[in-house]
Amino acid sequence: MKHTTEQHREPCNCRSVDECMHNLFAWKDALEACVDDFAEELKLKLTQKFLQGKSGWDDPDWPAEDIIQQLIDHVEKGDYVDVAAFAMFAWNKTD
Repeated sequence: MKHTTEQHREPCNCRSVDECMHNLFAWKDALEACVDDFAEELKLKLTQKFLQGKSGWDDPDWPAEDIIQQLIDHVEKGDYVDVAAFAMFAWNKTD
């Protein structure tokens, strides 16, 4: 696992968890780090695909059904960065 709340906790000398305020937002720090790292992976992959000649993600004629099917296909492959890309493409088509 790349990110967990525990990894973002700061050591402290508080006597009890009830008194400790140091790690109230460790979950938020971990979540933000996870989202940031994932977004970087997604941007890197999309840039690589663009440089390979892929385009059309913003084509208004690209049927949403095709996007959803590709999303499903990538879920089955376990390629979660591509799943996120196709989810973004589908999201982009909504008003």
